[in-house]
Order: sequence, then C-alpha cells, then structure tokens
Amino acid sequence: MRQTISQYFIVFFLIISAATAATAQPLQMVAQPIFPPDQARLVYQPLADYLSTQLNREVQLIIPISYQQHWLDIKNDNVVDLAIEEAPLTDYRVNYKNFVPLVRGENSVSYSLAVLDTSYTVRDDLVGLPVASMSAPSTGYLVLARWYNNPLSQAQIISNATSWDDAVQQIWGGEVEAAIIPTRLAQDYPQFTIIDTSVEMPSLAISASPDLDAELHQAIADALLALNGDETNSDALVELDIQSFVPAAANEYRGYAEWLRAISANEF
Repeated sequence: MRQTISQYFIVFFLIISAATAATAQPLQMVAQPIFPPDQARLVYQPLADYLSTQLNREVQLIIPISYQQHWLDIKNDNVVDLAIEEAPLTDYRVNYKNFVPLVRGENSVSYSLAVLDTSYTVRDDLVGLPVASMSAPSTGYLVLARWYNNPLSQAQIISNATSWDDAVQQIWGGEVEAAIIPTRLAQDYPQFTIIDTSVEMPSLAISASPDLDAELHQAIADALLALNGDETNSDALVELDIQSFVPAAANEYRGYAEWLRAISANEF
C-alpha cells in the first residue's frame, strides 16, 4: 500500500512539474535596434530559438522600431527579461534597473569616424558638415556627442541611418561627408580614411532582469556559454558577428552609462 501511495505521489509530482513548465510565462528578450526590424529578426531569432530549446521555455524576441523607442521603453520600465545591448545601455540597466550581466562577446569594440575625402584629416575638419549616424542613444551617436561637445563647434549629425551599413551607404551616395561606424566595419573598406577612433569598450552583453531568480540566471548563462564550439547552433553566434561568449561582469561596463548624459542631461 505504501509503495502504491509513493508511486502515485511521484506520478502526481511529475504531472504538476510538467504542467508548471508548460505554463511558465515566456521570457521576453529585447535586442538593440542596430538593424531594420526585418533584418534584426533574422539576426537575433536563432539565439531566441536556441535559448527556448535549452531552457524548455519560450523566449520571445522584441525588436524596437528605433533607438528612441528603445530608450523610452528602458526608462519607462517596460518589462523585459533579457536584453542584448552594447556598453552604455548595459551599464545603464545594471546601475539604474538592477539588471545582471550574464555573458558578453569575447572581443572588445570601438567606433571610428570614416571619410572618403582624404582632405579631411581631423575631427575639426568636419565642423558644420554632415556626418551619418544611427540615432541616439546608439553607441556611435554617443561617441559623436562626446567628441563634438562644444555647441559652437559641432558636426551636423545626420542620425537617420537604419543600420551601420546604411550609414556607409550615405557616404557612398554623397549625402554626408563622414560616418561614425563600428571600427571593424570601417576596416572592411580600404577606400575609407579613419580620422579618429573611440576608446575600446567591452562588446555587447546579454543581461537579465532582477525579477528572474539566480538559478535561472545561471541556466541562461550556461546555455549561452555552451554555444562556444557548438557547430549545430553556430548560426546563433554567426548572426551576431560574435566568435564566442565569455562571462560578463558589471565592473567591465562601469562608467559607460554616463555617456548617455550627452543626450539625457539629468533625466536618469
């Protein structure tokens, strides 16, 4: 009799556990909008699908329509569980929203001011001239805002690029004299001259909401680190242009949120 009761208990426990897993709320993962929405979904969806499989829990991808909307959503505490963002926004979430950085891309990144016209040799040569960028608070825009912080001596920032590739096309089309783009991208074009390059900063990070428990944080981090060398799911990294993930620490991003004051004054 005791054995029968024990067996019923085990079966009941397994049914309840399965039902709980099946009804768990999907995780919301937002990705910084450095691509147009359709392209962004192609880039980030493999990672969302991979995590859904590894966690046995649906991961829903959120693609903001613009950086402005993304920034408003962050400040207004729109609920997300995971965020894929570069250093300034990662640090902002850590310091002001209590997010926990889980992993980051292994390599550091920087942004460069690129031109076609070799008569431009320093940043001041572009004062008053159009420079392409994605909109604030993209990291490229924040770099420009820090470089051209004198209201009487600024470049004309044209911040309507829908991607960094779009900023490149604006140079080719003669719409602007320069563009702020990731250094890696600038180096792909031997025709470009790089006038200046930002400081090196840690690569984009995946951070998690404090509303998720520590056990789930660890499970997500473990799943992401397991992508390294996983040929079956390699597209999840390839699409992000990341060779591998490494554990991320909050102190690696410390100070980058201050860059946002260039476009937010004291509105933190």
